[in-house]
Amino acid sequence: QDNVATYVPLDRHGPETHRRSVYHHNARAMVADLFTEFDQPDCTFAAPKRASTTSPLQALTLLNHSFTVDMAEALAGRVEATATGSDWKARAEAAFRLALLRPPGPDELGSAERLVQQHGLPALCRALLNANELLYLE
Repeated sequence: QDNVATYVPLDRHGPETHRRSVYHHNARAMVADLFTEFDQPDCTFAAPKRASTTSPLQALTLLNHSFTVDMAEALAGRVEATATGSDWKARAEAAFRLALLRPPGPDELGSAERLVQQHGLPALCRALLNANELLYLE
């Protein structure tokens, strides 16, 4: 059988699938749902140059896609394992250091406290994974 007939996108992700998308195997007849909002090119045609786009649907996809939720939960697990204290502040600081490689500022710490108390640590990790600071190079 050829790969097109047998390729099935994954709904569950584990350590064996945690790879950068540059290595993503793309069967020509399949479209990965995560990439549809990011102008995934038609694989049947050559596209030497592509336009750069940004849309609200891209932000919503990054925020709500099951892969992002899984990665936020994995990051929250790492935070729990590496935080030096058991209070929300130690966890928030550990999350910022793991995701953004810096400590949170005073305003960010206040926002992180409210978010962690209302929605839990995975919500903070999901917000950090969607921060412009992480997504774009300056």
